[in-house]
Amino acid sequence: MAKERDRMSSSTKISWYLANLRNLLVVCVRVFIYCCIHPREFYRLSFYFFSTLNEFYQVSHGALEDFEKTRLCAQMKSHMILARSNVFNAEAFVTRPSETQTLAALVCHLRPRTIFEIGTYNGFTTLHFAYNSPDDCKVYTLDLPPDFELEDERNYSYDDLMVVELSKKNIARRVYKQDPLGRKITELFGDSEKFDFSPYYGKMDVIFIDGNHSYRYVESDTGNAFRMLSPNGVIVWHDYDYIIHRDVFKYLNSLARRHRIYAIRHTRFAIYGKNI
Repeated sequence: MAKERDRMSSSTKISWYLANLRNLLVVCVRVFIYCCIHPREFYRLSFYFFSTLNEFYQVSHGALEDFEKTRLCAQMKSHMILARSNVFNAEAFVTRPSETQTLAALVCHLRPRTIFEIGTYNGFTTLHFAYNSPDDCKVYTLDLPPDFELEDERNYSYDDLMVVELSKKNIARRVYKQDPLGRKITELFGDSEKFDFSPYYGKMDVIFIDGNHSYRYVESDTGNAFRMLSPNGVIVWHDYDYIIHRDVFKYLNSLARRHRIYAIRHTRFAIYGKNI
């Protein structure tokens, strides 16, 4: 009887796998046909495919440690964090809904008094900082001025050039402009490589780097971030991915030889903190 049950169980398992394989093939064929009919949807499919592939590449070829091993992660898992985030407003091709929620939860847990963001774009993450930080928190966000003229486009990747142009056009329409919590936000303008960060040295509890993604700028922004960092502060980098932002990936892997930097799963975030 036992052998008969084992044979039946093995047969059932094989049938289950074959059925799922058949379903997978059906889905692949149907999605291929759909993308042929709707070419724009192929871009969205490619985005999600490469995003998933990139997550595996972070683990297989990245030099960062796993955020899950930190005390900070354990603390965040130990209680309910009711962060405020609207995933329906997120621009998935800029900041994914899961990343917005992660950032909101991180700020909600850390309760920073000061936040500095390099790279404002449409102000979506900026507003999340304002909503999830204490009432007296000051949020500073730095971006290029509307009259900024590019001196050398070689310092910018294609996606950075697009963001620069969109950001300049949307300065007056940033999402926090009409929000009551916009009072917590101070807009700063300038090229982050030339900007004078000295008034903020040693004072920032959370620093978010999401500006120019070239190696030169990421290195410069990171150097300034370390100088601005408060004793218990954290630095968060966006776009730790090889496929689109190879320079960020290479620089952070290099920096990891000197500092303990952690990759946050299912996001393109990397994080550093002396006491995390």
